[in-house]
Order: sequence, then structure tokens, then C-alpha cells
Amino acid sequence: MSPGNGVAGLPLASLRIFDAAARHLNMGRAAAELGITQGAVSRQIKALEERLREPLFRRGPRGLRLTEAGDLLADYVRRGLDQLETGLMRIGQPRSRTTLVVNAPRTFAMRVLAPRIDDFVRHHPWIDVRLESHRYFVQLHGSDVDVAIRMGNGDWPGHVVEPLTQEVMFPVCAPRLWTPQARSLPMAEFLSRQTLLHYAERPHWTNWLRAAGLDPALAASGPRFDETALALAAAEAGQGLAVAWGVLLHQAIAEGRLIRPFAAVMDDGTGYHLVMTEIAAGRSTVRAFASWLRRSLHDDGRGRGDDGTAAGADS
Repeated sequence: MSPGNGVAGLPLASLRIFDAAARHLNMGRAAAELGITQGAVSRQIKALEERLREPLFRRGPRGLRLTEAGDLLADYVRRGLDQLETGLMRIGQPRSRTTLVVNAPRTFAMRVLAPRIDDFVRHHPWIDVRLESHRYFVQLHGSDVDVAIRMGNGDWPGHVVEPLTQEVMFPVCAPRLWTPQARSLPMAEFLSRQTLLHYAERPHWTNWLRAAGLDPALAASGPRFDETALALAAAEAGQGLAVAWGVLLHQAIAEGRLIRPFAAVMDDGTGYHLVMTEIAAGRSTVRAFASWLRRSLHDDGRGRGDDGTAAGADS
């Protein structure tokens, strides 16, 4: 795609038509969704390709498929149309209600926010919450996100950053793995007999083993997952041991789905933070959410990043 190409003069309708065609990978179904003819869809796509000087679709024996340029454009168009729709919805809302958009890492959203969001809604019925999750940091400036939750050391220049939790990392497993025989074994021997479940993008097991004074080579094998949530789900199913930040584990431990067999922790000084633009930080909805989340984490001990250790665990 030529760097000189932009949206100036480009009809929004052509992007909506492209979006429909990219989702369906079928001109006929896209036309039916939009209430226009298949020929009109084809002409708009052709005009868009000529403007961008890039083919967006290829036709094969199994129908349409996106080119590399088409796949990239489809992603940006979909996100752009979603944000436009959200903006129109927010403008049209009664002034007595407001929307709060919260963006958080997927595992934090799944294991901390989602199980408790009803409590926020009950205490703040005039706020409509939209919870978004992601694997990477969202760009706050210029987006409709009101507040983001990020893991790190708090160094995000150009933003208002408020600490939320101070975290330590430790292993967990399903109770059925922590048998009387397992409790009698030295920590290194127990780990060597188990499957270690890894988060693929960070050497969490290696870091924890070093902090515990154990050989990092114990972390050489085991399945790797691209989400911590997947590793924890496997641990809850009795597939092995996972290691994660304490705030992600407390509810599962409290409910008996996971136990913490060892007291040793890895503490690198990082934690979860609330991250906002200066404008968003002054909004009453953001302050209400921040206060509620801190109180919610503090009330059940999650904000401390620690938890009880299973009886008989090594220290």
C-alpha cells in the first residue's frame, strides 16, 4: 500500500462494503447483508483496490481469500468501524447514563474483573461498563478507552499512573496433585516429576526457580501457552503446575480449585497499575471504578499479592 494513500475523499460506504466482503469472503452474502447487488459490491471493491494500488482479494477453488494487504486493511477497518459505532452510541445515550470503557490484559480481565463486575454494576447502576481485553498495551491517546490496567513497573510517560497491586509470583496446582506422597518429597524432586505449564512469552518458571534457589533447568520442558489463562485452566484440570501472579490466583485458591504447594515467591517489584490520560483521570466514572477496584481487591486480600500456602508446603 502506497504511503501516500489516505482516507481523504474515500467514501465510508466503500469501507463498509469491504468490511462485509472481508467477513463473509463471499460477494453474494456481503451484498445480501448490505441490501445492494453483488455487482455493486464487486465494483466498490475494484475501485478500492485501484485507489490503494493493491489487490485485496484473491479468487481460488474454494472461493475468496484475503491478500496480505486485504487482511491488514480488514483488521483496521473493523476496529475503526467499531469505534465509530461506539462513538455514535455514546452520543445517543441519555445524559443520565454514561459508558465506561475498561481495557485490561486478558488473564486479568478473565480471572479478576469478569467474576466481580456485577458488584460494580450494582453499586453504580448509572454506568454502563464495556470491558475490553488484549495481549498487548492499548494506545490510550486517541482511543475511546477510559482506563487501562497494565502490568509493569509504572513507567508509562505521558499518562496518569496509579498503583493497583504489588505482585509476587508462585506456583499452583490442582489439589489432587498434592498428595501425601508428594508432600514428603523435596521441592526439586516433586517438580521434576510433574509437568510444568508455561506462559510462552515470559520465562516465569525460570525466574521463579532461581528465586526459590532451584535449578532453572527444571523448566526446560512442558507445554507452552500464549495466554496465562490457558496455563491456569490446564492447572485447574490437573494437567500440571502453573506459575502466575498472586492476584490472578486468589479466587481459584479460595474456592479450592487450585492450591499453593510452596511458600517461595518471585518478587521483581512489578505490579498492576491503573493507566489513564490526564483528561480521563478527572472523570467521575473513572474515579468511581478505580475506588471500587481498589476496595474490592483490598477486601479479599488480592491487592497484597499473597495468599495462604498449602499445609505441609516447603518454605
